[in-house]
Amino acid sequence: MSFVEKYMAGWKLRTAKPDYEPGETIEVMITSMRDGKAKARIGDSILRIKNVPEDGENTRVMVEIEEWDTEDHIGEGTYLETVGESAF
Repeated sequence: MSFVEKYMAGWKLRTAKPDYEPGETIEVMITSMRDGKAKARIGDSILRIKNVPEDGENTRVMVEIEEWDTEDHIGEGTYLETVGESAF
């Protein structure tokens, strides 16, 4: 094993289009709320979230993934709890 391989062992590059599995719980920032429907953008991916409180825009929340399309990087999830506010 070369010096570079040893140095970089375990490194992973972050992707703009992550993949998730149904049942997985993740933390996201609600980026928009329109007509009671919430969305979170995760890189270039979009997650639609059900059951978000009306004042949920710009909050950090825990979401359980229900469906995830690995081709289009669009999914649906269910709101579990609010864990923080926006830093803006």
